[in-house]
Amino acid sequence: MLDQKIYKYLRGTATSKEEKEVQNWITASDINARRFNLLKAKHIASALEETNMDLDGSYHHIVFAQKPSSSDRRRFSSTILKSVAIFAILLVLSSIFRDTFVDSGAKSVIPEDAIILQLENGNIEVISEEGTAKVVDSEGNVLGAQQGSRLIYKKSGAPKEGLVYNTLTVPYGKRFDVLLSDGTQVTLNSGTSLKYPVQFLNTENRQVFLDGEAFFNVAKDTVHPFIVNTNQLNVRVLGTKFNLSSYPEDQFVNTTLLEGSVSVYNKQDSFDSSKASLLEPGFKAEWNKYNKQILIEEADIAMHTDWLNGKIILRHVPFKNIVKKLERHYNVEIVNNNPKLDQELFTASFDIETIDQVFQTFNLTYEMDYKINDRQIIIN
Repeated sequence: MLDQKIYKYLRGTATSKEEKEVQNWITASDINARRFNLLKAKHIASALEETNMDLDGSYHHIVFAQKPSSSDRRRFSSTILKSVAIFAILLVLSSIFRDTFVDSGAKSVIPEDAIILQLENGNIEVISEEGTAKVVDSEGNVLGAQQGSRLIYKKSGAPKEGLVYNTLTVPYGKRFDVLLSDGTQVTLNSGTSLKYPVQFLNTENRQVFLDGEAFFNVAKDTVHPFIVNTNQLNVRVLGTKFNLSSYPEDQFVNTTLLEGSVSVYNKQDSFDSSKASLLEPGFKAEWNKYNKQILIEEADIAMHTDWLNGKIILRHVPFKNIVKKLERHYNVEIVNNNPKLDQELFTASFDIETIDQVFQTFNLTYEMDYKINDRQIIIN
């Protein structure tokens, strides 16, 4: 659904609301910007293909044996304009691919479904979930290691020269674990990016930056609070277990507490314990991005955490919200051309079902006219 809005944005047919949504999505993270560049490149390449030109034939229109006639001059002008257009398109494409391709010894494009680790110097490493590798800094010092679907950072002393950050990005359809240097365990859900220090400073709070959804099991340290920064809301803890969902395209930021206690507060404000909202185990804080209000209520823990086990649990959820969950979980694009369906409520639980089986289940409640083409589902 987001890809569809991006293409409308590129074609200049998006509404002002859609334009703002796409712009906010692009600036939310580096991985979003790279994905936008890829889609932009495809769009421009498609425009180039539509010119349907025979360059060899065009060349013969440019070279004249005699003074060109008026019709020849018109063909010449048309050819020049088309050639200039192609040249301009190629320049844009080359610029896009310079940003999209990365250099780690040799140039290689990053697959859309790759888990990537961005190092402090900007270099990007593609992580193979079946592999093992060392995580090193720009000077070759070993910071940690990858073991399958997990990154483990070394527990060592504070860095000598300030904070150094790595950024882990997990694409749609995958999950990944990271053990931070303080012992905090984080599981990243699909479509999530986490920026964190490779080592924390003893003189500062422990701070990380989340774009997406993650489950945190925070190592206790009463001297150095652990703070998760999101686009609009911050969560401050000393040591606890909680789930935090903060996808840029979602209306709400949800913090669900399992153990311990957490304080949630507006990112624009400095932390003040008297103003922050305190959560107890079994409750969730729901921050509304639009009206800047927070609602604290008892939580359905399974509904917010069963993604850790590869499950999707829905309880009276509007279909328009379900679409986003399915796109992330199954790494698909869902195009809904039936606006009446958006507000239909569904209750279901999915585990090992395929995306086709999921839609067959929905059909038991609400008959849908849908078609699956590879990784795209179109609903009419």
